[in-house]
Amino acid sequence: MLFLLRFSSLSFISARKMTDLTKLLSDSSVSAQQAAEKLASPCLEAIKKNEDASKIEGEFDGLWSSVLSAAEQTPHDKQGKLVETLHAIKTIPQSAEKVVVWGEEKRWDELPMFGGKAREQLDIEKSDEAFVNINGFFARATAAGVDDLSLFAIWTLREALEDLAADKISETSPKLLKASSVWFIYAADALAKASKDGKQFDGKVAKPGASLAEFKDEAGWRGFNNDRWKVWLDRLSTLKEADVPEETKSSVVQALSGIRKA
Repeated sequence: MLFLLRFSSLSFISARKMTDLTKLLSDSSVSAQQAAEKLASPCLEAIKKNEDASKIEGEFDGLWSSVLSAAEQTPHDKQGKLVETLHAIKTIPQSAEKVVVWGEEKRWDELPMFGGKAREQLDIEKSDEAFVNINGFFARATAAGVDDLSLFAIWTLREALEDLAADKISETSPKLLKASSVWFIYAADALAKASKDGKQFDGKVAKPGASLAEFKDEAGWRGFNNDRWKVWLDRLSTLKEADVPEETKSSVVQALSGIRKA
Protein backbone atom coordinates (compact mmCIF):
# COMPACT_ATOMS: atom_id res chain seq x y z
CA MET A 1 0.00 0.00 0.00
CA LEU A 2 2.81 2.41 0.90
CA PHE A 3 4.50 1.67 -2.42
CA LEU A 4 1.28 2.35 -4.33
CA LEU A 5 0.76 5.63 -2.49
CA ARG A 6 4.33 6.72 -3.22
CA PHE A 7 4.01 5.69 -6.88
CA SER A 8 0.76 7.65 -7.21
CA SER A 9 2.40 10.66 -5.59
CA LEU A 10 5.34 10.53 -8.00
CA SER A 11 2.98 10.17 -10.96
CA PHE A 12 1.03 13.23 -9.80
CA ILE A 13 4.24 15.26 -9.40
CA SER A 14 5.41 14.23 -12.86
CA ALA A 15 2.06 15.04 -14.50
CA ARG A 16 1.93 18.42 -12.75
CA LYS A 17 5.44 19.34 -13.84
CA MET A 18 4.75 18.14 -17.39
CA THR A 19 1.75 20.48 -17.60
CA ASP A 20 3.84 23.36 -16.26
CA LEU A 21 6.67 22.68 -18.69
CA THR A 22 4.38 22.44 -21.71
CA LYS A 23 2.90 25.83 -20.86
CA LEU A 24 6.30 27.40 -20.22
CA LEU A 25 7.78 26.13 -23.48
CA SER A 26 4.85 27.38 -25.53
CA ASP A 27 4.81 30.83 -23.89
CA SER A 28 7.19 33.07 -25.84
CA SER A 29 7.10 35.65 -23.04
CA VAL A 30 8.77 33.16 -20.66
CA SER A 31 12.52 32.77 -21.10
CA ALA A 32 14.36 29.47 -20.71
CA GLN A 33 15.93 30.85 -17.53
CA GLN A 34 12.52 31.70 -16.06
CA ALA A 35 11.17 28.29 -17.03
CA ALA A 36 14.16 26.60 -15.41
CA GLU A 37 13.77 28.47 -12.14
CA LYS A 38 10.08 27.62 -11.90
CA LEU A 39 10.58 23.95 -12.71
CA ALA A 40 13.56 23.46 -10.41
CA SER A 41 12.18 25.36 -7.42
CA PRO A 42 10.51 22.32 -5.74
CA CYS A 43 13.81 20.38 -5.91
CA LEU A 44 15.82 23.30 -4.58
CA GLU A 45 13.30 23.90 -1.81
CA ALA A 46 13.41 20.24 -0.75
CA ILE A 47 17.22 20.37 -0.63
CA LYS A 48 17.19 23.65 1.30
CA LYS A 49 14.81 22.18 3.88
CA ASN A 50 17.00 19.09 4.14
CA GLU A 51 14.06 16.83 3.36
CA ASP A 52 14.57 13.07 3.48
CA ALA A 53 16.11 11.32 0.47
CA SER A 54 12.82 9.89 -0.82
CA LYS A 55 11.25 13.36 -0.95
CA ILE A 56 14.21 14.86 -2.80
CA GLU A 57 14.44 11.91 -5.19
CA GLY A 58 10.70 12.22 -5.85
CA GLU A 59 11.11 15.87 -6.84
CA PHE A 60 14.01 15.05 -9.16
CA ASP A 61 12.04 12.15 -10.62
CA GLY A 62 9.14 14.46 -11.42
CA LEU A 63 11.41 17.15 -12.86
CA TRP A 64 13.32 14.87 -15.22
CA SER A 65 10.23 12.89 -16.20
CA SER A 66 8.59 16.11 -17.34
CA VAL A 67 11.67 17.19 -19.32
CA LEU A 68 12.01 13.80 -21.01
CA SER A 69 8.29 13.54 -21.77
CA ALA A 70 8.42 17.00 -23.33
CA ALA A 71 11.40 15.88 -25.41
CA GLU A 72 9.44 12.92 -26.76
CA GLN A 73 6.47 15.12 -27.65
CA THR A 74 8.44 18.00 -29.19
CA PRO A 75 9.71 17.62 -32.78
CA HIS A 76 13.49 17.38 -32.60
CA ASP A 77 13.97 20.46 -34.77
CA LYS A 78 11.90 22.53 -32.34
CA GLN A 79 13.63 21.52 -29.09
CA GLY A 80 15.88 24.57 -28.82
CA LYS A 81 14.07 26.14 -25.87
CA LEU A 82 13.84 22.79 -24.08
CA VAL A 83 17.61 22.27 -24.35
CA GLU A 84 18.19 25.86 -23.20
CA THR A 85 15.90 25.21 -20.23
CA LEU A 86 17.85 22.11 -19.24
CA HIS A 87 21.10 24.09 -19.50
CA ALA A 88 19.57 26.87 -17.39
CA ILE A 89 18.53 24.34 -14.73
CA LYS A 90 22.12 23.09 -14.62
CA THR A 91 23.52 26.60 -14.13
CA ILE A 92 21.06 27.89 -11.52
CA PRO A 93 23.13 29.91 -8.97
CA GLN A 94 22.31 27.50 -6.13
CA SER A 95 24.32 24.86 -7.99
CA ALA A 96 26.87 24.78 -5.15
CA GLU A 97 24.31 22.82 -3.12
CA LYS A 98 25.16 19.12 -2.77
CA VAL A 99 22.55 16.43 -2.45
CA VAL A 100 22.52 12.68 -1.82
CA VAL A 101 20.44 10.77 -4.37
CA TRP A 102 20.48 7.05 -5.04
CA GLY A 103 23.06 6.78 -2.24
CA GLU A 104 25.60 9.09 -3.89
CA GLU A 105 26.52 12.70 -3.15
CA LYS A 106 26.06 14.91 -6.22
CA ARG A 107 26.47 18.58 -7.02
CA TRP A 108 23.45 20.38 -8.41
CA ASP A 109 25.28 21.14 -11.68
CA GLU A 110 25.80 17.40 -12.21
CA LEU A 111 22.03 17.16 -12.85
CA PRO A 112 21.39 14.49 -10.18
CA MET A 113 19.45 11.47 -11.48
CA PHE A 114 19.11 12.92 -14.99
CA GLY A 115 21.42 10.42 -16.70
CA GLY A 116 19.74 7.47 -15.01
CA LYS A 117 16.25 8.73 -15.83
CA ALA A 118 17.31 9.39 -19.43
CA ARG A 119 18.54 5.82 -19.77
CA GLU A 120 15.26 4.49 -18.33
CA GLN A 121 13.29 6.65 -20.76
CA LEU A 122 15.28 5.35 -23.72
CA ASP A 123 14.33 1.78 -22.79
CA ILE A 124 10.59 2.45 -22.44
CA GLU A 125 8.48 1.37 -25.41
CA LYS A 126 7.30 4.43 -27.33
CA SER A 127 6.01 5.55 -30.72
CA ASP A 128 8.46 5.83 -33.62
CA GLU A 129 8.15 9.62 -33.58
CA ALA A 130 8.83 9.83 -29.84
CA PHE A 131 11.87 7.56 -30.22
CA VAL A 132 13.36 9.81 -32.90
CA ASN A 133 12.56 12.94 -30.89
CA ILE A 134 14.16 11.66 -27.67
CA ASN A 135 17.31 10.74 -29.58
CA GLY A 136 17.31 14.21 -31.11
CA PHE A 137 17.06 15.72 -27.64
CA PHE A 138 19.93 13.60 -26.30
CA ALA A 139 22.01 14.59 -29.31
CA ARG A 140 21.25 18.28 -28.84
CA ALA A 141 21.97 18.14 -25.11
CA THR A 142 25.29 16.41 -25.83
CA ALA A 143 26.24 18.93 -28.52
CA ALA A 144 25.38 21.84 -26.22
CA GLY A 145 27.59 20.44 -23.46
CA VAL A 146 24.66 20.11 -21.06
CA ASP A 147 25.33 16.42 -20.43
CA ASP A 148 27.44 13.79 -22.18
CA LEU A 149 24.96 11.25 -23.49
CA SER A 150 27.22 9.97 -26.27
CA LEU A 151 26.89 6.37 -25.04
CA PHE A 152 23.25 6.56 -26.11
CA ALA A 153 24.47 7.47 -29.60
CA ILE A 154 26.49 4.27 -29.78
CA TRP A 155 23.51 2.20 -28.68
CA THR A 156 21.27 3.69 -31.36
CA LEU A 157 23.93 3.61 -34.08
CA ARG A 158 24.88 0.05 -33.20
CA GLU A 159 21.32 -1.20 -33.61
CA ALA A 160 20.73 0.84 -36.76
CA LEU A 161 24.03 0.50 -38.60
CA GLU A 162 26.03 -2.36 -37.08
CA ASP A 163 23.74 -5.26 -36.24
CA LEU A 164 22.82 -6.01 -39.85
CA ALA A 165 25.47 -6.67 -42.50
CA ALA A 166 26.53 -3.72 -44.65
CA ASP A 167 24.45 -4.88 -47.63
CA LYS A 168 21.34 -5.25 -45.46
CA ILE A 169 21.28 -1.79 -43.86
CA SER A 170 18.34 -0.67 -46.01
CA GLU A 171 16.27 -3.29 -44.16
CA THR A 172 16.77 -1.42 -40.87
CA SER A 173 13.53 0.14 -39.65
CA PRO A 174 12.88 3.78 -40.63
CA LYS A 175 12.57 4.55 -36.91
CA LEU A 176 16.15 3.45 -36.23
CA LEU A 177 17.55 5.07 -39.36
CA LYS A 178 15.97 8.41 -38.48
CA ALA A 179 17.03 8.11 -34.83
CA SER A 180 20.63 7.46 -35.86
CA SER A 181 20.48 10.33 -38.34
CA VAL A 182 19.48 12.93 -35.75
CA TRP A 183 22.63 12.16 -33.80
CA PHE A 184 24.68 13.32 -36.78
CA ILE A 185 22.35 16.19 -37.63
CA TYR A 186 22.80 17.75 -34.18
CA ALA A 187 25.94 16.23 -32.66
CA ALA A 188 28.26 15.29 -35.53
CA ASP A 189 31.03 17.52 -34.17
CA ALA A 190 30.82 15.97 -30.70
CA LEU A 191 30.77 12.41 -32.07
CA ALA A 192 33.63 13.16 -34.48
CA LYS A 193 35.73 14.48 -31.60
CA ALA A 194 34.90 11.43 -29.48
CA SER A 195 35.99 9.22 -32.41
CA LYS A 196 39.26 11.10 -32.94
CA ASP A 197 39.96 11.02 -29.20
CA GLY A 198 39.09 7.32 -28.98
CA LYS A 199 36.57 7.83 -26.18
CA GLN A 200 35.92 4.47 -24.47
CA PHE A 201 33.40 3.12 -21.96
CA ASP A 202 33.70 0.57 -19.18
CA GLY A 203 32.87 -3.06 -19.77
CA LYS A 204 31.00 -4.08 -22.90
CA VAL A 205 28.25 -1.46 -22.94
CA ALA A 206 29.63 0.06 -26.16
CA LYS A 207 30.74 -3.15 -27.88
CA PRO A 208 30.29 -3.37 -31.68
CA GLY A 209 27.13 -4.72 -33.27
CA ALA A 210 26.61 -8.24 -34.62
CA SER A 211 28.05 -7.60 -38.10
CA LEU A 212 31.22 -6.20 -36.52
CA ALA A 213 31.59 -8.91 -33.87
CA GLU A 214 35.10 -9.71 -35.14
CA PHE A 215 36.24 -6.47 -33.49
CA LYS A 216 34.62 -7.10 -30.10
CA ASP A 217 37.95 -7.88 -28.44
CA GLU A 218 39.98 -5.35 -30.40
CA ALA A 219 41.42 -2.32 -28.64
CA GLY A 220 39.33 0.79 -29.18
CA TRP A 221 36.08 -1.01 -29.90
CA ARG A 222 34.54 -0.41 -26.49
CA GLY A 223 33.52 3.05 -27.59
CA PHE A 224 34.37 5.51 -30.33
CA ASN A 225 37.20 5.18 -32.84
CA ASN A 226 37.96 6.39 -36.36
CA ASP A 227 37.28 3.00 -37.97
CA ARG A 228 33.85 2.82 -36.36
CA TRP A 229 33.13 6.37 -37.54
CA LYS A 230 34.02 5.30 -41.11
CA VAL A 231 31.69 2.31 -40.87
CA TRP A 232 28.82 4.61 -39.90
CA LEU A 233 29.61 7.01 -42.74
CA ASP A 234 29.95 4.25 -45.34
CA ARG A 235 26.77 2.47 -44.34
CA LEU A 236 24.71 5.65 -44.15
CA SER A 237 26.02 6.64 -47.59
CA THR A 238 24.59 3.47 -49.16
CA LEU A 239 21.11 4.62 -48.16
CA LYS A 240 21.13 7.60 -50.54
CA GLU A 241 20.29 5.25 -53.41
CA ALA A 242 18.44 2.62 -51.40
CA ASP A 243 14.74 1.84 -51.46
CA VAL A 244 13.78 3.55 -48.19
CA PRO A 245 10.96 6.02 -47.42
CA GLU A 246 11.62 9.57 -48.64
CA GLU A 247 11.35 11.02 -45.13
CA THR A 248 14.00 8.57 -43.95
CA LYS A 249 16.22 9.34 -46.91
CA SER A 250 15.90 13.06 -46.21
CA SER A 251 17.09 12.50 -42.63
CA VAL A 252 20.02 10.43 -43.88
CA VAL A 253 21.06 13.14 -46.35
CA GLN A 254 21.03 15.71 -43.53
CA ALA A 255 23.05 13.34 -41.37
CA LEU A 256 25.67 12.86 -44.08
CA SER A 257 25.92 16.61 -44.48
CA GLY A 258 26.57 16.93 -40.75
CA ILE A 259 29.21 14.20 -40.85
CA ARG A 260 31.09 15.79 -43.73
CA LYS A 261 31.15 19.16 -41.98
CA ALA A 262 32.45 17.68 -38.72
